[in-house]
Amino acid sequence: MPSALFRSVCERSIRPRIVRALCHDRPVLCCTGPGACVKANETTLRNLIKGEIQLMVPLYQRPYAWEREQLRRLWSDIEVQAEALAKEQVASHFLGSVVLAPGPDLSPSLSQWVVVDGQQRLTTLLLALCALRDHQAAEDPRSVERINELHLINKYKDGDLRYRLLPTQVDREAFKACIEGYPNSGPDSRVGSAYQFFRTKLVEIDDPADDQDVRRIETVVLDRLSLVHIQVDKDDNAFRIFESINNTGMGLSQVDLIRNYVFMCLPRKSRHVYDTYWLPMQKLLGAKGLDQLMYLVLVLEYGDEAQYKDAYRGHQDLLRATGGSEERIEQYVKDLARRARYLHRILEPNEDHPIDARLRFLNDWKANTVYPVVMRLLELQDQGDATNDEVLEALGYLESFLVRRLIGGVTSGSLNKIFMRVTRQLTGEEPVAKVLRTALSAPRLYWSTDEQFRRDIREKAFYWQGRTVQQKLILRRLEESYGSKELVDLSDKKITIEHILPQSPGVDWLKELAGEGDPETLHKELVHTLGNLTLTGYNSELGNMPFGKKKDLLSHSGLVMNQRVAKQERWGKAEITTRAEEIADRAVGIWAGPVETGPVGPSRDWSLLHAALAALPPGTWTSYGDLAELIGSHAVPVGAHLAGTRILNSHRVLKSTGEVSDNFRWADENDERDAYNVLKADGIKFDERGRAEPAQRISAREMAELLGLPGAEDITEADSASSDDVGTISEWEQRFFQQLGEASGPQAAGAVSRLLEWWRDRGGDVQFGRSAGASCAPAVKGLSETLHPIRFYAKTVEVTFGVLKKRVPFKDPELREELRRRINEAPGVDIPAAKLELYPSFPITLLANEAVWDVVVAALDWCADQVKPH
Repeated sequence: MPSALFRSVCERSIRPRIVRALCHDRPVLCCTGPGACVKANETTLRNLIKGEIQLMVPLYQRPYAWEREQLRRLWSDIEVQAEALAKEQVASHFLGSVVLAPGPDLSPSLSQWVVVDGQQRLTTLLLALCALRDHQAAEDPRSVERINELHLINKYKDGDLRYRLLPTQVDREAFKACIEGYPNSGPDSRVGSAYQFFRTKLVEIDDPADDQDVRRIETVVLDRLSLVHIQVDKDDNAFRIFESINNTGMGLSQVDLIRNYVFMCLPRKSRHVYDTYWLPMQKLLGAKGLDQLMYLVLVLEYGDEAQYKDAYRGHQDLLRATGGSEERIEQYVKDLARRARYLHRILEPNEDHPIDARLRFLNDWKANTVYPVVMRLLELQDQGDATNDEVLEALGYLESFLVRRLIGGVTSGSLNKIFMRVTRQLTGEEPVAKVLRTALSAPRLYWSTDEQFRRDIREKAFYWQGRTVQQKLILRRLEESYGSKELVDLSDKKITIEHILPQSPGVDWLKELAGEGDPETLHKELVHTLGNLTLTGYNSELGNMPFGKKKDLLSHSGLVMNQRVAKQERWGKAEITTRAEEIADRAVGIWAGPVETGPVGPSRDWSLLHAALAALPPGTWTSYGDLAELIGSHAVPVGAHLAGTRILNSHRVLKSTGEVSDNFRWADENDERDAYNVLKADGIKFDERGRAEPAQRISAREMAELLGLPGAEDITEADSASSDDVGTISEWEQRFFQQLGEASGPQAAGAVSRLLEWWRDRGGDVQFGRSAGASCAPAVKGLSETLHPIRFYAKTVEVTFGVLKKRVPFKDPELREELRRRINEAPGVDIPAAKLELYPSFPITLLANEAVWDVVVAALDWCADQVKPH
């Protein structure tokens, strides 16, 4: 028999709602009056568009109208189905109906149908297939041909008959462009905007560690979105069906459904259970809290298999497991009420107890994703399976996990699943703190070690990480570590984060920095780091005033950290670095690290760049320098990464002048489109010299705002890259930076780019290797031969003692020893004396540390000085 869902749709759709036949796997014949019948059956997109078919939207239909709200709703349903598919669960989602009538060219060679209803969802699903095709083509070029020929085109038809879906005239050209792989993302094209929406979402969900996640999305779109295919003979019947199907009403909430189901199962005890457990629980938590509780209970029972949208179904399963016994159903409600008390304590921790202090931190942090773990801890404590000290220690690990990841710039998108899985491991059979710490120490969860944590504090732009309230919480914890007697009230809007070295430094500040290097470079490196930030209640008064005046105000602060800053005579690189080291010492003591099983590998994360490009609004462009500024890299590796990877909107990255880079190439080598024509079709305007309209440029600050990065609104235009002309680079240089960026990430690649730029500016040459493993080396020229003391590979920096020992003047072992000594001054580098005639190396990711960079640059300079006399 057809499903209940299908029968319901059919019965709601057909007048006078007489179902003549209901047979397994056969169409349903529904009659709406004398001489007027339709056929209806359940189907999927794959079955609906298979073979040589054309679904034609008639001219009288309205244009494509779906906007972000409808697209977001559909995407949410797709994600739910993809998760179910990953767990091998049998499920589908009812998407709606499609009403078709015979088309004018219906023939044995082509099945053509007029789309009377359902054109919006059909158009959307085919645009999703276009996005899936283009996203997968980066790693599997065969995806283009596979998806095109199976689902999008009629390969052996010409003209309009080539397309399996033909929208109205208004949308036809934009839709064809998407099918042909040249989507127009102009600001007025809803078709192009829908395509871009799906490309953006695919970038967000694509997990490098899961090679099947995107293919699951494709399977869901094709096979797990259930449609009712209604085939009619007369248009008037079709329209009546359409009107009936689209009747809507107000639905019940998940809590309403659960409550109604519970008390339906309690004919004798309903009043007692309601008054004793349900009503007090409802008053304690309120409607929003009850909704949250129902989901959390499912997580406690099922772990990461729990689905927020299926809370009613999940609780139905729990109630069915009681066997209908009213005593067991009463116990189910009693357990709900008990867990409601745990949730209330999490949401409103009022007791004067160290555990409640930890809960207040997590509550202020808005760490909703940890609630399942915290509820399990409180439950085990309540049952006597965990002591107060064990719970307190476990909560400390949760806090550390969140703080260290935030300071390290690790995105929080996967936290929900992480904590859902961890919850199931807390059984009380082993000490909960030990179990939790071990579970969160897995390498792919990026809980930084002490060494990495110290490096992140010194180098990361803390001001850009997380939400402002989270940054304030971290600074408050640090202040408390000094034994401060002044409580920092984060609810006071006057309390803000102060840049001691200001974001827009005046002449006096730049003069101070000039004694330690290039002032603009130093400012960019230091201004947003934790060593330069503090809390203050008079940010607007401090502003950009010279340090001499600023320190007088800070000296009167009740915060110990400000008083310590006020004791400094000046404020430059040395002072900021020293303070960062002091903060790192305290931070390591406050927030314990993971169980260390080995060194954490380098970051290969280009996801921030991908997310920024995916978020570019229609009709806008950005520059290589803006992207480099955003992710902490350099324009050259950004350009190399874009050239070697198929990324949404990469063609909208231009030189700072608004011109297309000489190195720009389409990812598809057979793509012969003119980049300027494509950009114009995207809504970007050019002047007579071929330069894009500056007003349409999205700066680093604006991209940060689009992505919701904290502190974005305070970034001034001066902070953005003013010039990023990457020039024309050789094939070998581009290949080197592609391999370097892929292996060691954007920050390491940016550090190498800046080093090579520095070397070339002082007249040096750089040679790039042509073997399979790309490399490059700054060349030190002597009178008779060229030396390469240091060579960069994708993952390592090699010191070439094995070659230098044969070259003047480094045949002298004392000079090689001096070079070794100089390089060993870099933090984290330790080349043993036994390798003075070999090829020792250290991780290239260390170059992202300014202190290491300075040492390597100084060593190269010293080598050049040694060669000059010879």
